[in-house]
Amino acid sequence: MKLFSTSLAVLATLAGYATAFNVNCNSNYASYYGQNSARNQKTLGSYCADATEDVIVLAFMNGFPNIILNFANACETTFEGSSLLHCPNIAADIKFCQSKGKAVILSMGGASGAYGFSSDSQASQFADTMWNMFFKGTAAQRPFDDAVIDGIDLDIEGGGNSGYTAFISRLRTHYASDPSRQYYIAAAPQCPFPDAYLGSTLNNAWFDMVYVQFYNNYCGLNAYPTWFNFADWDNWAKTQSLNKNVKIYIGAPGGPSAASSGYIDGSTLSTIFNAVRSKYTSLGGIMTWDVSQARTSGLAGSIRAMLDAGGSCSSNGGGTTSSTSTTASSSTTTSSSNTASTSSTATTPVYSTANPSSTTTAVSTSSSSSTQPSSSSTPASCPVSGATCSGSQQGCNGQSFALCNQGKWYTSPCTPGTYCYMSGGVATCDWSNGRPTNTCAISGASSFNKRADLTRPPLITAANLRPKPASAIANIPTRVEFVAGDIVDNKYITVVKIQANKSAFTGNWLISFKLPAGQTADSTSRGNLGVNGNTITISSDRNVESLQNMAAFFKITGTFNGQYALPDTASAVFIST
Repeated sequence: MKLFSTSLAVLATLAGYATAFNVNCNSNYASYYGQNSARNQKTLGSYCADATEDVIVLAFMNGFPNIILNFANACETTFEGSSLLHCPNIAADIKFCQSKGKAVILSMGGASGAYGFSSDSQASQFADTMWNMFFKGTAAQRPFDDAVIDGIDLDIEGGGNSGYTAFISRLRTHYASDPSRQYYIAAAPQCPFPDAYLGSTLNNAWFDMVYVQFYNNYCGLNAYPTWFNFADWDNWAKTQSLNKNVKIYIGAPGGPSAASSGYIDGSTLSTIFNAVRSKYTSLGGIMTWDVSQARTSGLAGSIRAMLDAGGSCSSNGGGTTSSTSTTASSSTTTSSSNTASTSSTATTPVYSTANPSSTTTAVSTSSSSSTQPSSSSTPASCPVSGATCSGSQQGCNGQSFALCNQGKWYTSPCTPGTYCYMSGGVATCDWSNGRPTNTCAISGASSFNKRADLTRPPLITAANLRPKPASAIANIPTRVEFVAGDIVDNKYITVVKIQANKSAFTGNWLISFKLPAGQTADSTSRGNLGVNGNTITISSDRNVESLQNMAAFFKITGTFNGQYALPDTASAVFIST
């Protein structure tokens, strides 16, 4: 149960709208919805039917100020004569989620897309557009019809950093015009501090929640406690943020295949979370990417349990709130009974029963998953979809991990290039680093265990570890980063991240850079590798590349002598034709 600062929780109800989410608590759970990351995404309403999540972040508006929305298989219909998505099922589910005491906010940005502002004036005008299309304003075409969202999230991973402070300032002016309910501004920076795109905006605009992505970077959850840097964000919250009561969330991958690095199991996450909660008052809770991953892996249930064990709330205000609005009861209380106590005419919305189709996958997915091994090519003991299992077993089948669901195996592919390995009783997708790639294992039986001889973070050269943004010398302004992956014995994995700043680059691209002394490269997970001394060249495979890209993430593997170091981004050259 959540602990609230008021002795009696009072519902803020207007025409049947009740809010149980309390931004001032350290026991909130936010999860992203819309990109079908686990490839089994259900309707939004089905996730809101229980008390697991407190905040649902709709992902993404990956194009603005020329609006482009993408919710994968959750919405594929458009307004007649327009490319703008029209999502009546999501609209109904937004109302249902809100009736269950959850906040629903819309995320702008993401790893892929054409977005960004050219000026403060353009950004302010777009705030008016947002208010009219998604909040209490009026517009000819509203993607969610008359549903009103509870705020916006900035997940800015490209397109420059101008205009966002002006955008937030103008949007908060609109928020203040409607004192009937509470609205929020959130952000999702990566963990390296300060964030390359949002650093200035975070210092100059009022934020209620900051969902720090503690994954895919040196400072991720998998680097705890040595490089994990929640302390940097807590210090920012208390010394630099305009809102000294802003809440910082621990962002975690929802499943083994949700991120390139940073996934940890529920037990490990609980240990880290409890340590942070005991030390830092800025903590707001946990965020996961994404809800389909976290529900499939079972991590969502573990998160709900750890959040409810000893949570507390402050009395500080957040968002833009009505003078009559206060906190509500625990998120485990449904609003159908709450609403009845305050409004006899209000009815609880019913969520959409239309199942999302399975044909559309996440817009952020860079390539399709590898074909799952067939039962004829793997040992009979491998977990196969539909076969019988028991309890909460997990297992591995080559490039797929398996979870036991109601007595039947459900298999899901690992991220391309990774393979499934058992770590204790947990199935984890990981790079092979020389291990077998046809792992066949079931928890409670013999398995290939994850190697325990990983080089510890202190042995990684600190001076070269932190990612540095670089505008590569190219016809397309691009940001290049190198991120440390697994280091085993004298073998390394380095993740290469290329992101376009403004416009997309074509499927015909090339990047070159210099390796640190003592390193060699022998493979790449994307494109074709060329080696000339310590200069590495990776050219795209035009047969598999998209015609247009806003980002390219991949890994290189090789060996090193002495201490591992990251390539210098100043040596990077990126060309697209």
